[in-house]
Formats: sequence, C-alpha cells, structure tokens
Amino acid sequence: MAYKELKIIKYQQYDAQEDEYQRRLTSFGVIKTEMFPYLMQRGSFKSHQYPLFVVPLLELQLLSQKIQENSTKIKEIANLLPPVAHNQFYTEQLYKAVINTNEIEGIKTTRKDVSEAYQALQESSPKDIRLLSTVRMYHDIADNQLLTIDHLSVIRDIYDKLTEGEIDEENQLDGELFRDNIVSIVDQHSGKVEHIAPSTEKQIYLMLTSWIQFINDETIPFLIKATLGHFFFENIHPFYDGNGRTGRYILSRYLARKLDIFSGLVISQKINENKNRYYKAFSTTGDIDNRAEGTFFVQTMLELIEEGQKDIINILKEKKAILDHFWQRMKENRDLAEIQKHILFLLLQSTTFVNHPKEGLTDRAIIDILASDFPRKTIKDNITKLREKGMIVQISRKPSRHQLLITDE
Repeated sequence: MAYKELKIIKYQQYDAQEDEYQRRLTSFGVIKTEMFPYLMQRGSFKSHQYPLFVVPLLELQLLSQKIQENSTKIKEIANLLPPVAHNQFYTEQLYKAVINTNEIEGIKTTRKDVSEAYQALQESSPKDIRLLSTVRMYHDIADNQLLTIDHLSVIRDIYDKLTEGEIDEENQLDGELFRDNIVSIVDQHSGKVEHIAPSTEKQIYLMLTSWIQFINDETIPFLIKATLGHFFFENIHPFYDGNGRTGRYILSRYLARKLDIFSGLVISQKINENKNRYYKAFSTTGDIDNRAEGTFFVQTMLELIEEGQKDIINILKEKKAILDHFWQRMKENRDLAEIQKHILFLLLQSTTFVNHPKEGLTDRAIIDILASDFPRKTIKDNITKLREKGMIVQISRKPSRHQLLITDE
C-alpha cells in the first residue's frame, strides 16, 4: 500500500486521520523534532502546535544510500581530471548555482553579471560590483571549511554577506537581527497566499533557536537534517527578502561538506528546474491537515539531490572522455612539438567545462602554468605558431585569449 499524506487519509476516512497521525508520530525510529512550523489552511494561518517529524521510510533510506554512493563516484571522476579542467568545471557549477538561486526568486542574473563578479574576486578588486559578495560566499564553499551556526547572530552575518547590496530599501530589516513585522508569501501567478510566517522578531528568535539546536544534533541522519532543516528555515522566513537565497546557501554549503562540492552546488539548479515540485513539497508539509509531517518534503529534496548528482556524473564522464580522446591524439601526433601539445590540451581543458569560450584560459595563464617546464618566450612563440597553423584563433586581445579550432578530427 502506498504511503499517503494524512490529508488524503482524512478525506478518505475522516475518523482515521488522528489515529494514523499518532501512530506515525510514535512509531519506532521516527524523527520527531522540537521545531513547530507555521501551518496553513486555505490561505490562512491555522496553527503552530504540531512538531515537525519524519517517518524513516525505506524509500528515504535507499535515496540516502544512493546519494552517498553518487557522491563517492563524483569525487572519483573529478579527482581524475587535470587541474585546469577541474577548476573550470567548479567555476561553471558556481556560476550556475548563483544564477539559479537568484532566478528561483525572480531576480534577473546573467552569466556576465556572475563572470564579472568572479573576475573581480580573483583579482581582489575593490570595485563596487553587483553580486561580488554573493559570488565570494559561494566561492568559499570550495574551501570546504566547517560552517558552525551556533548563535542567531551567525545567521544574520550569513544573510548580510550573501545579500550585500542586493536588498531594496523597502525590505531592510527593522528588528535587532531579523524582521519584526508580518510577511506573507504569495504565489506570483495566482495571487494566492501560500504561507504566513511568524510576525514578530521574538517568535522568530524562538523558532530559529530550535532550528539551531536541530541542525547541531549529531543523532539525526545528516541528509534528513539538511533537508528538514531547510524546510523549517524557509517556514520561519526570518527576513523580508533573501530568505530563499540564504536558506539554499546554507543547504549548499552543508551538502558540499558532507558529500562533495558539486553535489552542494547543483542543488539550486535542480530546485530551479523543478520549482513546482519544490513548492508543492513545501505546501504539503505546511498544510495543517498533514500535521507538520516532513516525510514528503524530505523525499522530494533527496530526489532532487540525486537527480542533480546524476547530471554531474554524466557531464563529468562525457567531458573526461573528450579530454582522454584528445590527449591520446596529441600523443600520437608527430607534427606537433611537445610544448604545442600541452598548449592545445590546456586550451581544451579550459573551454570543455565552461559554456563560454571567453572564460577559457588567457595566454598569460597558459604561460604561467607551463613556465616550470618551458621558457616563457618559447611558450608565447608557440602560441603564435599554433595560431598561424590555424589550430587556434585569438578571440580577445586584452587580455589575449585563444580558442581551440580542432577538437575531434
């Protein structure tokens, strides 16, 4: 028999709902929290007296196992990539994470916006560039340092750094750390009120305190902790704007540390591609008739993580096969000098894993990489020779950058 929502059970057999709720809440192995979300009914706030809980279904256990297996596979393939290819793939996923997490909230963000911010970050530019703070925060994920959230002020600090310069004047915070007034989440298409969050900073303090206790509880399986914690954070909605971006950043950083960087970065992209599933999962757990059962939300989120991982694995396999095939051809090519083979291979690495050729390596970067094995002037001269042979083409002058013209002959 399929595992059903309590709401469906209520409609099918009204008297059975309460008994089934108690059975689930007290069943062996159930994860019952001290987090009490705001629950809705037909566009109105109804209650926050029910504790958030998850029934550890076999489906959740299998998904969790598969996610960890996928993560191991991602790390194995990624670690086989040459350094330039690995770095370019990471950069591409970072771009997608920032673009997608903003797009989910209807914030127009172009690849150029993210690229300029990332370039400024690499150059330690003091310029006032849009998204610089956001890109810096996501770039920190690569360091894989532990993000300890043990105080309310840490949440505010994350929010401030992540959204610096991105929050309109009308959405500036009016509480000591968070908002201190009512906020409703309205469906942009239907105009229907989807969620009413706590209206006072005092209540937000209380709920976030229970959230902090939950995410630091080492007795809870980490994938359930990550996904259920994400639901409750968004349910609290501690800010007027930037809640989704903050919540997804915390989720991404946690998954990156517990699984791998790419599993952490891809989650925003999968949520953006499946917004209807994502918001439906929120509505399901936030419906009063489901009594704060988070099982279905957790399952949806685990499915999205696994789907994102599959995408990453397929891309890595495909791109690595291109690199391997190309390098084999280079080794067999007797018409090219050894230095020319390395230049061509670096150019292939630098553009195979990004979606825009002008984000490939500059000539200067190629010279820096190969300088330990070849004289700098020799490298520069051979870049010119390859261009004269028609194997590469110059696509920008300041800085000088070339693009490969041969890939699979």
